[in-house]
Amino acid sequence: MRYLWLAILTAILVTGCAEKHWTKPGATLEDFNRDSSACGLEARRGVNIGIPVNKRAYRYCMRDRGYRQVEGGEWVGLRD
Repeated sequence: MRYLWLAILTAILVTGCAEKHWTKPGATLEDFNRDSSACGLEARRGVNIGIPVNKRAYRYCMRDRGYRQVEGGEWVGLRD
């Protein structure tokens, strides 16, 4: 019985730790790199050097450009 609970707990932890990456139908790696870079610059506006980039602003910018974060997505953007 203890092994069953251990297996269930492990499955929950593994599922909860799945990384989400960006995807956009029809976009190429070049498109993503260009958009990610532009959103990264936008998210850095008004942020002092040495302070982390505004990741929320980055995510909003990427979503505005048509990207979604999904498990198994194609591209990694700014890391949280």
